[in-house]
Amino acid sequence: MIKAIVMAGGKGTRLNLDIEKPLIPLNKKPLICHVISNLFSSKHIDEIVVATSDNTLETLKFLNEKYGISDYSKSNDLNIHTSNDNGLININLNDSTNSTNTKINNKNIYYLHTLGEDFLEDISFILNYFENISSKDVLLFINADLPLISTEIVNEVIEEYFKSDLMALSTYLPLNIFNKLNITPSFVFNDLVPIGLNILLSKNIIQDEHLLILEKDELAININYIEDLKIAESYFK
Repeated sequence: MIKAIVMAGGKGTRLNLDIEKPLIPLNKKPLICHVISNLFSSKHIDEIVVATSDNTLETLKFLNEKYGISDYSKSNDLNIHTSNDNGLININLNDSTNSTNTKINNKNIYYLHTLGEDFLEDISFILNYFENISSKDVLLFINADLPLISTEIVNEVIEEYFKSDLMALSTYLPLNIFNKLNITPSFVFNDLVPIGLNILLSKNIIQDEHLLILEKDELAININYIEDLKIAESYFK
């Protein structure tokens, strides 16, 4: 099974706005709705799971109102307990509580609540969580602030993943594309910039990865600042 994990639990402090980052409107639609719509249209994805946190409770409320999103831990006989006192999240199996879920384009959409304090810790928690269900699922991670990653790009990345014999795949964009668009990336490695779209098996272990280099200008648009939002708006004109 291929699950798309939308990372939507961060604080988004760099934008300095009085609205949670996933809910920032772009072309009259919240950022996260662009991402979810593109995932819904993918022919490869079976389920969509939005990783939320206490930082994005308004986002969770919005998603519930729009999609009828349900708690993955309850829908899959797993119960998640978060403790802010010690920073740990514990998983208990075989909870008998169930909830309904919504299907759109024959895909289930859920949320999974994380601590939202550290991105890599949330990734580790999610891998551990799904490993308890199955260690053979494919997890496509995408940030909620990447509204211009189209369905076609999602499908291309998944298809490239299955051509590789490695457990994981990371996507990169050449630095010269950022330079051309006058965008300063937050991280550069060997003149390559990670896009924020990655694939891992549902195992919380170090995984050998295939590096996929894409050369599409719109992939440089990661909504971290107001200027990024203005650039993204230009793609809808």
